[in-house]
Amino acid sequence: MTADDAGRLEVAIRAARAGGSVALAHLGDPLYVSLKGRRDLLVGASVVVQDAIREAILSACPEDAFLGEEGPQDEVLPVAAERLWIVDPIDGSSNYLRGLPCFAISIGYRDANGFRVGVVLDPSRDELFSARFADGARLNGERIYVHVAGEGEEAYESSLIGTDLPSDTEGRLRASRAATYVASRMLGLVMLGSPALGLCYVAAGRLHAYFHLGLQLWDIAGAAVILQEAGATLTNGSGGSWLYSDGSYLATNGRLHGGMLRLLRAALPDPKTPSPPGRGLG
Repeated sequence: MTADDAGRLEVAIRAARAGGSVALAHLGDPLYVSLKGRRDLLVGASVVVQDAIREAILSACPEDAFLGEEGPQDEVLPVAAERLWIVDPIDGSSNYLRGLPCFAISIGYRDANGFRVGVVLDPSRDELFSARFADGARLNGERIYVHVAGEGEEAYESSLIGTDLPSDTEGRLRASRAATYVASRMLGLVMLGSPALGLCYVAAGRLHAYFHLGLQLWDIAGAAVILQEAGATLTNGSGGSWLYSDGSYLATNGRLHGGMLRLLRAALPDPKTPSPPGRGLG
């Protein structure tokens, strides 16, 4: 049993590397494709990647619980487990299916004290984002921090924002409205197709904020500790604790957070209709 955060971080890194190798081996050969829901793809390679990650984690921590995105809809989720690993084997399935090199393996770990370890691997670029609680965030072993673009209005006009679209039609309409409103005030807005990478790009100072209206817990669990250890601010879409979300999340460099919340509220003044939940907790 690996008992401490440092040990579990090493386990998470090994598991991410194992999953990344499998993902790259199947790039262009997804095994099969099916629909979990409208615009919600299950790529067969994701299941194989998740199996490799699970084996790497549970061989080192056999008493821990494991929650992966890919599994039967009626599977009992181990939400009450004291020690829980939360995994998205391929974050950015549509990109992966079409051979676009913007997808990630996301692994988060939490215990009774909260989220302790996060790892997000971009296997296409060999970029490994990692963090453990109270030890800083790193990219390929080098410390990373958020970037603040400027003061006052300059902070808006010099900032690059990321977002992606939920899978449901109503969520997409709302997200598109929010994106248009936000983009009118910022330097630019990008859609990556991989929320885990978008969140890590905030931590690394590549983006100044990232928001999404319809994520699941496995989309954000790996990046959460990385963001916090890089100095970012992470909340739900209303500005409350990210641990209590209807699926909407906002991560920023801190300086932009209040302004981004005001922009999102102005763009979406009516009560939010959550995107249909999947098997997640987010």
